[in-house]
Amino acid sequence: MNRKALLVAGLAIYCALTLVPFYLLAVRSFVPTMEATRLHLWVPPRPELEMDARIGDLFSTYNLDSRELRRSLGIKGYLNPQQTLREMVADGKVEEAALRAYLEPFTKYNGILTVLKGGFLSSLLATVLVVGLSIAIGGALGIATGSVLAGLRRRWHVFVYNSYMLNMIIPPLMIMLPQYLILVRYFGLGDSYLSLILLNIKGTALSTMVFTAYIASIPKELKESAYMDGAGRLDYFARILLPLMGTPFAVYASVSLPWQWNDLIHPLLFLSPEKYTLPAFIATLGGNQSTNFEAIFSGVLLSLVPILAIYLALQKLFMRAATSGAVKG
Repeated sequence: MNRKALLVAGLAIYCALTLVPFYLLAVRSFVPTMEATRLHLWVPPRPELEMDARIGDLFSTYNLDSRELRRSLGIKGYLNPQQTLREMVADGKVEEAALRAYLEPFTKYNGILTVLKGGFLSSLLATVLVVGLSIAIGGALGIATGSVLAGLRRRWHVFVYNSYMLNMIIPPLMIMLPQYLILVRYFGLGDSYLSLILLNIKGTALSTMVFTAYIASIPKELKESAYMDGAGRLDYFARILLPLMGTPFAVYASVSLPWQWNDLIHPLLFLSPEKYTLPAFIATLGGNQSTNFEAIFSGVLLSLVPILAIYLALQKLFMRAATSGAVKG
């Protein structure tokens, strides 16, 4: 009983330490940039909107768009950045209630609003497109290659398999320049998502290793019995082998997803800012003259939500695939 209690306590402490970084990230997403150097263990109270603040300072602090502000509040004419909010109300340009209603969300949720208005959704869709196609194509190539190399019955099988594995030990930075020259200069794939997909699936070393090892563990009697029943190679591949690939595909996707989702260098190198994926988009939130830490932390927090949902889905797929072949006694 004591051992069980110690084990539960140890696991609870480990889980708490694992969740602490995510908690601090969530807290930092609501901490103003002016207090970024301080340690906050919970969300601090946000200061009230000061009517004596200059409108120009609010533009830089909260990443406001002057044209959108004038259009939303119905302000006509020139907007003096040196003018205070109180002076704007006194001049009759806008009512104080409408001004507060427009600006207060920026004072409370500046980071999230900055990220969402800066192109987060388009970057998210681009990331899902690139990563989804890369994993799907890489998995398909891995299944096809693994079905041939499984068993390693001949010398050329071993040679081909080892050639695939060599791709995993070559540092990506060493071949980045040749890749750029080949894809951009010779194939004209600059500013194209296809270039990122090709870089993600090149060699398919990881998928080849995962699927080859799994297919090699399948009993030979299963294949022989299928052939005895009159099935051809295509029938065996489509009706017997593919339904068993749920587990290795979940393993391959779980390993490939983090580094493909968090790829920063290749989008910066191959894509224009309008087509950036999430990591490159978050990197641009820093700004040129100042760094909006609240927006950066909010961008990282929002980018974690889709990948956590994907991991939960893959976890269910993994468990379902692992138990699909169980036989009840």
